[in-house]
Amino acid sequence: MTPALQDSDTFPRGFLDFLQVSQGRRLRVGTFEVQRPRLEHFNQALRQISPDAPSLTVDQIASAAQRALARHADGSTPSFVVSRMAALSRLEAMVADDSWTATGEVRRQVRVLQAYRCDEYDLIPDGEPVIGLLDDAVLVDVALQLLGSELADYEDFCRFRRVAAEFAGLPESGVALNRAHWLEAMLQAHSSLGRERAHPRRYAPDPRASLFHIA
Repeated sequence: MTPALQDSDTFPRGFLDFLQVSQGRRLRVGTFEVQRPRLEHFNQALRQISPDAPSLTVDQIASAAQRALARHADGSTPSFVVSRMAALSRLEAMVADDSWTATGEVRRQVRVLQAYRCDEYDLIPDGEPVIGLLDDAVLVDVALQLLGSELADYEDFCRFRRVAAEFAGLPESGVALNRAHWLEAMLQAHSSLGRERAHPRRYAPDPRASLFHIA
């Protein structure tokens, strides 16, 4: 299951904290220098995930990375990065699960994340201590703003399937349940309570929100 995304993973200090540290036009973070061609490559992946999302600047990336390094002088991985990489694993599991039948658009967005994750030309080399996966995590965070409700539904489906398997005394692989069965069960449950399922409104995410609070 996806670890709960605690408020402290993204919002420990507030908007003004980000504005303060983003001033100064930094290009170098420790021994790593943010390269503009790699930044454009990152922004291309960002636009593939969310065409309406604004591009990020060198200074925004470098400021967030510098803050992460300052807060993790012991070399540990920021909780923001840990939680987003865990979320990527669950997104990958979701699109690979034939019982869920994710839409083509969802599959496309996850493929963009996977391609960037494996790309040697990504913005920050993965081997960089503390910040190596920071750029990957930001892209995942933007995707989660669009796919969060889909992923939450999938996690609920997994619980539904697991409970059914336990009740039948079978392994989960032996339970022939799919998304349609889960949806029917959910509709029946909500109908019995006299309420309708609410669907959150979709919107174009702003990736700068991902950098506001890299902890």
